[in-house]
Amino acid sequence: MFLANDQKLIFDAYKNQKAIGAFNVHDLEIFEAVVKAANDEKSPVIVQITPLTLEYFSPAYFMALVKVAQDLYPNTTVAMHLDHGKNSKQILECLEAGFSSVMIDAADKSLSENIKLTRKVVKMARRFRAAVEAEVGEMPNHHGSPKEVTARTITDAQEFIKKTGIDFLAMPFGTHHGMEGPEGIEHINFEHLKFIHEQIKIPLVLHGASGVSRNELKRARLYGIAKVNFDTAIRKIFTNTLRKYLKANPEIEDLRIYLNEASKSVEKLVKSKIKALYS
Repeated sequence: MFLANDQKLIFDAYKNQKAIGAFNVHDLEIFEAVVKAANDEKSPVIVQITPLTLEYFSPAYFMALVKVAQDLYPNTTVAMHLDHGKNSKQILECLEAGFSSVMIDAADKSLSENIKLTRKVVKMARRFRAAVEAEVGEMPNHHGSPKEVTARTITDAQEFIKKTGIDFLAMPFGTHHGMEGPEGIEHINFEHLKFIHEQIKIPLVLHGASGVSRNELKRARLYGIAKVNFDTAIRKIFTNTLRKYLKANPEIEDLRIYLNEASKSVEKLVKSKIKALYS
């Protein structure tokens, strides 16, 4: 295993109508589950952290985990990514630690301000030979509705790509952050996605994929989706497994036992997502 060039990793997947699973990790147990699953499936993987995780762990900790894992997991390559970076300080911290890509999330601002901020991040990232993801058309949370994709949306996205030089683009395609509804079922708007793919000629990123079915994930690869983000499903299965195990085994006090049970549930989930995306 080695730290991958994220730009090449995703562009190769894009050319071959595959997608790389990008999994948000928050601690050692989830990191281990994600990398072990990718190794068993002989698939590349993107390990992501969020700004909230940066408050919990330094990016240097995750880079140290990657270095240790290099000898343990020879069948996979790993890219380290900052998901939804909000400011230059966070992004620079991750780049200096050795991350292979970063996301600047300024989609909630005006197009001109989004372009201005993203250009600065692209310039910064190029010093570290790192790739940049950005977003046009803000992705809603579970209580919001995705914006309609129009000809103006496409024009804005094309202008954004031309003026910033980003490597991959996130746009709303029908899904939500946080998994919509009590059962967490999400659907891709393929009419929108197909329209975008016909006009936008760089790899696309699917956010809010936790509740998307296997069949929709496989189909999305045909329309430029080359990076797919998972977070909520990982946190839910880890936490629910932990709760059930502790309730059924109240006498167990060894955290190495019950955390391992939760980690195994994440590993199984990650394998299923990788099979849908990279097979």
